Amino acid sequence: MFSRKISSGWCLLAKSFSPVLSGRPQTIHDNERDAASPTEQTSLAAAQPVTRTRIFGNLPAVVLGSAILLLFLVVGEASATLYCNRPYTQLKRNPPRPYNAVGFLNNGCTAFLIDSKHIAAAAHCFEDTGTGQWQTGLRFYPNFHPSRVRQDEMHVPRANVKRIVVGSRAGENVLGAGMDWGIARLGGWQDAAGLDLTPVALANAMPSPGAPLANPAYTRHHFPYNDNAPPKWDNMVWDTTNCGWVQPNNGAWAVRMRPAPIYDGVNRDMVGCNSRWSAGYIHADCSLGKIVDDVVVHNCDTIGGSSGSPIMRLDAQGNWGVIAVGHGGGSSATASSNNFALLTPLCSPDIPSNSDNIGASVERFRDAPRYASNVAVHRSPVSTSATAVFAVDSDSDTVVYRNRLGSTPTYTSDFTYWRSLGTPFQGAKLGRIAACAAGANGRPQVFVTVNKNMIYTRSADGLGQWSGWSSFGLPAKADSVGDLDAATDANGRCLLFMVARGGKAYVRAKTSDTTWEGWKKVTGGTYKALTAINYAGTIWVALLDTTGEIWRVSKGVAGWTSRIKLPRPAQISAWRDIDLTWDELARGFMLAIPASWNGVVPGPTNSLWFTPLYGSQPWNEWRTFETHLWAPGVAPQNPPKLQSITASRWMEDPPGTTSPVIFGTDDNGNVYMVEYARVAPVGWNLNWKSFYHKNIPYP
Repeated sequence: MFSRKISSGWCLLAKSFSPVLSGRPQTIHDNERDAASPTEQTSLAAAQPVTRTRIFGNLPAVVLGSAILLLFLVVGEASATLYCNRPYTQLKRNPPRPYNAVGFLNNGCTAFLIDSKHIAAAAHCFEDTGTGQWQTGLRFYPNFHPSRVRQDEMHVPRANVKRIVVGSRAGENVLGAGMDWGIARLGGWQDAAGLDLTPVALANAMPSPGAPLANPAYTRHHFPYNDNAPPKWDNMVWDTTNCGWVQPNNGAWAVRMRPAPIYDGVNRDMVGCNSRWSAGYIHADCSLGKIVDDVVVHNCDTIGGSSGSPIMRLDAQGNWGVIAVGHGGGSSATASSNNFALLTPLCSPDIPSNSDNIGASVERFRDAPRYASNVAVHRSPVSTSATAVFAVDSDSDTVVYRNRLGSTPTYTSDFTYWRSLGTPFQGAKLGRIAACAAGANGRPQVFVTVNKNMIYTRSADGLGQWSGWSSFGLPAKADSVGDLDAATDANGRCLLFMVARGGKAYVRAKTSDTTWEGWKKVTGGTYKALTAINYAGTIWVALLDTTGEIWRVSKGVAGWTSRIKLPRPAQISAWRDIDLTWDELARGFMLAIPASWNGVVPGPTNSLWFTPLYGSQPWNEWRTFETHLWAPGVAPQNPPKLQSITASRWMEDPPGTTSPVIFGTDDNGNVYMVEYARVAPVGWNLNWKSFYHKNIPYP
């Protein structure tokens, strides 16, 4: 037994940015950080022996503090649009709904509550969208107003940002403004008792052009100019200390700095060019221009600090809903406005042709999983030649899915955004998920574990209509369920496998489109996960026991074989998750991610290992993929910290073709993918890409 690392040279392939809005220049968010850059990609040319595994250490994060420059992932001043003579209303302390849901992120962005545990904001408020590196030390201050600091600077209501899901970890210059959304889980609430923290809803439908909008935001700049006679600016200061990076004059006009709260009893919270700790403002005299590619175009003022703010409308029933999250904007016609590096700043006329600020539509993330714990892959409910990806959202305890679009989709066809399949019943706690064919029509049937002791299922019919949820039942002697997986028998019918939590493995076979036989025992043991595949005419099952060891069994003419324990690479102490699939030559192999490395727990769970089911040492020869985070134009980035792994193939494959795809979920609940690409350059692309955008970017 030995280990191999799969890698190749990094190929830098130039790729120009395609503007989100046709015929318009590239748009930039209000904390500008953008540059034309190439896309990095690896291909799997051949297996090369190695003597060690290369691990990239954590890249240094931007240091944030009250005594240093707060960069906020920026390299220049923004190019969004600020309009002349726009009326503002101050976001007062304890504002009425829906403004009570709005708060201040301590890096200078705005964010808003979408439920009791989550906020939404722009992705670039949570990460560097060039490299994918997370920002750290983030806190959310709901209903923030400077008077709270003056009253008691040590007890300003706040919560910590615990983890984040984003539209893409990186690649904004390729994907455009539509990826610039993020959802963060909050925790560690302090001093918020008595506040109205009612969240604001994400709108279920988009309004027509011309609809009136409101945009509350914690902006760096207070406008209109107090006296409309620059350069007096009696509410502004020329800041060269915190905003000294702004070119060409090494400074910017900004609201006078106010003291930041003391967040831990000793230290003041972050301060910088955007984090002025001032009151927010409501920009209510604005409207929807148009929606292009699920990017909302509007004329609400977009200023430093507007990033992440909710773009809201009041519907005909009198209900407020968010239609987009603030990103930035601007065009050549309005380039001079919001340039606060000018000693005499300018604004743009508030005319329809200057309506050019933008935000990512909630269509992109309304049903996106807020913590994807694991995924399953099968066919689309509306097309058997299209891929569907199903996920358990463990934060909302719902099943969500997205599928490839088109009647004859290809590898480059778009996906829908996430859609909800709901939950089996109120209060259900969902765990693992599996999918297989519901019947001869090839439509999907989804299975999910509930409350650790039940299985529920839902299936699509020949027209793509979903049934209701129904209970599937457990084996007679099993009172719990730990994991599920599905395979197909020789007739193409579903085989559903399960392991009792810390117990035995079982299988149940579908005998017709409407009937199942009873559960049968596969093997004894104490397992926490399993995976199955029909390869070379044999049903193979791999099982992960409670100590992190892998075992295998297979179905023979006399029943299931005795289990065989697999060897481990020397540096792997235990495995976290496994899955079986096919490679590009339709040969079986198993993927695995480690739970510990050389005895260190949790260890570098971002490594991806596999063992072939073929060759001279089937099930015994461990190799490793060298993977990175997709971040075009920058040095190789650390891959995600994987928590689950799911492998399959693209269902768009023509007969005789196998295009493997591997999905992973990380410790923040994001979904990623790597694949064997059938578009140029053909081969393995081992850069993990966030699986939320409408299409998969290729060089």
